[in-house]
Amino acid sequence: MAIAEPLRPSGLLYRVQPPDGAVTSYLFGTIHSEDPRVLDLPDQVLRTFASSPRLALEVIPDATAIIKAMVSMVYTDGRLLREVIPADLYRETAAALEALGMPEEAIKDLKPWAVVLLLSVPPSETGEFLDHQLYTRANAEGKSVLGLETMAEQLALFEDLSESEQITLLRETLAAREELADTVEALIRAYLDADLDRLQTLGDTTLSASDPALAVRFQERVIDSRNHRMVERMRPLLHEGGWFIALGALHLPGDEGIVALLRQQGYRVTPAD
Repeated sequence: MAIAEPLRPSGLLYRVQPPDGAVTSYLFGTIHSEDPRVLDLPDQVLRTFASSPRLALEVIPDATAIIKAMVSMVYTDGRLLREVIPADLYRETAAALEALGMPEEAIKDLKPWAVVLLLSVPPSETGEFLDHQLYTRANAEGKSVLGLETMAEQLALFEDLSESEQITLLRETLAAREELADTVEALIRAYLDADLDRLQTLGDTTLSASDPALAVRFQERVIDSRNHRMVERMRPLLHEGGWFIALGALHLPGDEGIVALLRQQGYRVTPAD
């Protein structure tokens, strides 16, 4: 008798088998964090990673990707940030970035969406985020490594925002700055508890505080459409088997989440942790 799969994903590590059930790969939910608690991966995850000869990430975090991201974050047509956003917003933005150790000269040609990214995460102390740690380990162990998306595709999500949308997003980000530490800590605690329901609720709460139209667009473009794209690109990997696929945990739950999309296409997805 077949064992019924849970309707809602639970946990962070999943065994994935194609419809014919011939081979096995693993799907692991990550969080973009350098917190030591996050980097201290559970033994089951480490064993599964070690036994998998291939690693797939959202995007390969190598030097080329980092340089491409840095170039995309600045205007190259002569415009300056202070000319694009209102004067009051520029003053508030410059003060917030200066508090992070970034003088005005360093931010003068940043695009508004780039400032949003800088202000949406705590200042980096080591640069050793979880996805980068997995990438480094895979290279050291001689694993094949593949990115399901390109850096250009990820950056296009922000580049496609109109200037007015970027300005709205920047105002919202600055308004929420005092709550950033508490928000990040709540996300990390939910992640450490492997509680996808709580992670999704926290993500939804953050979105609900945004401009409604912008929140809908963000959900559709940054989460849902990418889930479909990544599932399509992981299908040949899953039929090959032996892949450890590490993606942001917020991509896993929900009706449009990767776990549900894989199950709809006949893949057997079961908790492995």
